[in-house]
Amino acid sequence: MEVTVGAQSTVEARDRMRDQARPLEERFTEDFVDHDAAPGQPAGGSGIAWFWEQFGTSFSDVERSDVETIATPSKVITISTLAGTHTGEWMGHAATGRRFTGIRNVQVIGFRDGRASERWGSTDELGIAQQLGLA
Repeated sequence: MEVTVGAQSTVEARDRMRDQARPLEERFTEDFVDHDAAPGQPAGGSGIAWFWEQFGTSFSDVERSDVETIATPSKVITISTLAGTHTGEWMGHAATGRRFTGIRNVQVIGFRDGRASERWGSTDELGIAQQLGLA
């Protein structure tokens, strides 16, 4: 991936944000806003950690493959595909043991001072439900 000058530091900030071993305060600003929070998701950067913990409980062996990344000095847009096996409750449905693949996920993350400050995102949840036989 070719990254323009100024956008490289934003991509590096995105990579730090994804590093769950780092403390939240190194990854997210205090006033982080998730514009597309999941139902019941706590506010702030801890809400993102909560969401991925819940998703990982519902789906073992989650795989994310980045298809395209667009970076500016203040935002990173990532288009990915997701796959995983339904091994825990998800949206009120008991585990099916079925696997979903090729689910499109788009994330737009705004950055300030090297940390995530806001997020917009969309995942094809209907596609997941259809592949699991739930819709």
